[in-house]
Amino acid sequence: MGTRKRRSLDPRIRWFVAAVLACGVACAGREAPAPSQPPPATPVAAFPERVVLVSVAGMTPAAYRGDRMRPPVMPTVAALGRSGAAADAVTLVTPAARYPAHATLVTGQRPAVHGIVADRLIGERGVRRARYWHASRLESPTLWGIAGREKRSVAALGWPTTVGASIPLLIPDLVPVSRGETWIGIIEDASTPALFARIDDADRSDPALEDEGAARDALLTGLACELLESPQPPVLTLLLLAQAAPAQAGYGPGSEAEDAALANADGQIRRLLDCLTASGRAGDSVLVIVGDRGVLPVHTLVAPNAMLVESGLVVASARSRETVASWSALSRSNGGSAFIYAKSDEAAVKARHVLEAEANRTRAFRVVSAERMLALGADSEAWFGLEAEPGFSFGNQIVPPLLQPGARRGVGGYLSGQPGSEAGFVAWGRGIRPGVRIPRMRQTDVAPTIARLLGLDLGAVDGRPLIGILSVPATGRTPASDGAGAR
Repeated sequence: MGTRKRRSLDPRIRWFVAAVLACGVACAGREAPAPSQPPPATPVAAFPERVVLVSVAGMTPAAYRGDRMRPPVMPTVAALGRSGAAADAVTLVTPAARYPAHATLVTGQRPAVHGIVADRLIGERGVRRARYWHASRLESPTLWGIAGREKRSVAALGWPTTVGASIPLLIPDLVPVSRGETWIGIIEDASTPALFARIDDADRSDPALEDEGAARDALLTGLACELLESPQPPVLTLLLLAQAAPAQAGYGPGSEAEDAALANADGQIRRLLDCLTASGRAGDSVLVIVGDRGVLPVHTLVAPNAMLVESGLVVASARSRETVASWSALSRSNGGSAFIYAKSDEAAVKARHVLEAEANRTRAFRVVSAERMLALGADSEAWFGLEAEPGFSFGNQIVPPLLQPGARRGVGGYLSGQPGSEAGFVAWGRGIRPGVRIPRMRQTDVAPTIARLLGLDLGAVDGRPLIGILSVPATGRTPASDGAGAR
């Protein structure tokens, strides 16, 4: 790639590099050394040349705040937050699930507006295994779309709902749903050929990549580093580190498995910072680290569709009682919530009568009105919703009983405002004021804040830019002055 003259770092960058990068990978799970005095503020307001937005599955403020009993499990993110801006709580959209959340992070809109209203699609035969993968389902302008129209390059690595997106550098989010499929095999045709070619033969044959785990996160982070160190790095890079999700589902929040996964994700973020520093670009970049959802502990699964089967609203297949043949009313699970769909007024009324009776009998969940759902910005096609009580979660199963021992130990997907389900947010770098604490913000605020940093106009959105964390000129920037970036 040739040589590149390194730029001199301002005092704030030098302090941070000394405090964090010197720690190394061995410090994972321990807090980075604290400086003897706070780092100095950047003296001149300036726009960054690029923004790297990293989503960490299930990251809450506790991951970088820690408490009196133990240090934070994400020491790099903690140090970034101390030197930059960090939120005590991010209020999530409804449902607080992966695909709706990530669409909000790049649009600034709630699910009812941007169109990604759940994780899984619905079909004539019930809830499908397929997810909201395709960008064509997005109904709102995105950060990558606005940047692309201004000839500014974007990279997206593992980011949900990007299949078919107009992103010059793309490895989309896909998972195998059919027998014989592999992760490498299904992403190849949907990826940018030049970027996919950077994945070497050893990685393509690595069985560890089939799981949503540390190996896949490391691969995507390595690709991000290559792009950030290239002669023309992307102006906007989107990266999902998903390895904590299976740990949270299998072992629950606060478990050793979750701590290990979050610590490993922290190491990947430290690796990104190392790459920016090695290329001389840490001083004019911004790192934004967000959680997509909060995960709460659960023990019991609620299967609303089992009651709808008994009521004749869902018909099981003659070949398999576990498969839907047809339905007139159906429950789609988000984890901590579920939305009810119906093909007629009569079916909707009957479904509500059945499920309200079960809610009163079991006290495992409650019915949420359509009016409340609309106020939360949830799917307007749903007739009403269900929200689980603490310890309970929903599934899409159609086989009775209604209450079953849950295989999962932790779930997200709750309605907005559920206590304990808030996500985290940390921003650091050029254009971010140092030492700012954000008591509470909304997930819809992330996209307009990034747009403000990059001089992009998302138009009218539900969120608002966090002006108080920004140190950028009051006047707008001229996108043409930034160059076209990588192609």
